[in-house]
Amino acid sequence: MIAMSHTIYSRGYILKILKILNLICKGVDSVRTNRTRRQRGYSFEYELVKRINSCNGWRAIRLGSPSVSLPDVIAVNNTRGVMLAIEAKSTSTDTIKVPIEQVARCINWLNLFTRYRHRNAILALKFMSKKWKKADTYEHRELQEYYYLLWNATARTATLPDKEVIARALEESKDKRKAYIACRYDGSLYIYMNYTATPINPSPNADDSFNGNGDERRIRLTLVPFEMPWQ
Repeated sequence: MIAMSHTIYSRGYILKILKILNLICKGVDSVRTNRTRRQRGYSFEYELVKRINSCNGWRAIRLGSPSVSLPDVIAVNNTRGVMLAIEAKSTSTDTIKVPIEQVARCINWLNLFTRYRHRNAILALKFMSKKWKKADTYEHRELQEYYYLLWNATARTATLPDKEVIARALEESKDKRKAYIACRYDGSLYIYMNYTATPINPSPNADDSFNGNGDERRIRLTLVPFEMPWQ
C-alpha cells in the first residue's frame, strides 16, 4: 500500500492563499470590466458614425485608438464647410468623466483644418439604459444622450459661456495639473481643476467649490447643447 501524506497547514497560511486567490479573481474581473468599458465606447463611436453617414451631405469616420492624439470621431459636410471633432463617452454608471487632454486633442485637430469655416468640438455622452449596480448586476433606467458644444474654433469667447474656464483648464494641463469634465445622468456638467491662485470667471450660475483637501476646484459648466446632423 502507498502511504498517504496528510499535510496540516496553519490558519495563517490558508488565509494567505485565499487572499492571493481573491486578488487574482479581482484582477480577472478588472480586466473583464475594462474590456467591457472599451467595447461599450467603441460601440457608441460606431453608432455615431452610422447615424452621421445616414445624413445627406455628411461623412464621418472613427479615428481609432485612444492611445493616439486624435478625436474619437471626425465628421465633415464639405458643402457647408463644417467639421466636427467628436469626443464620445458611454457609461452604465451615473457619471461620465472626460480628461481635459481629450478635449485638447479635438481642438488641436480642428486647428489644422482652417479651410473649414465652421469647426466645432463636440462632447457626445451616452448613459445606457442598464445602470450598473455591482458585478454582473444592472437595473433598468431611461437611456439618455447629451451633445454639447465644447469649442468653436471660429467663434469669439463671448459665444460660449464657459470658454474661459475650459481654456484655463487646458493651459493648466500643460503643467501636468490634471483636470477633467464630469457629466451626471441628469445632464449637469462640472469641471474639476487643481487649485490655482489665479481668479477664474465662470458663468454667473457657477457652483464654485473645493474638495475637502483644498487641492481640487469644482466649477459648474454651462455648455451649449449641440444639434447633431440627424436631429
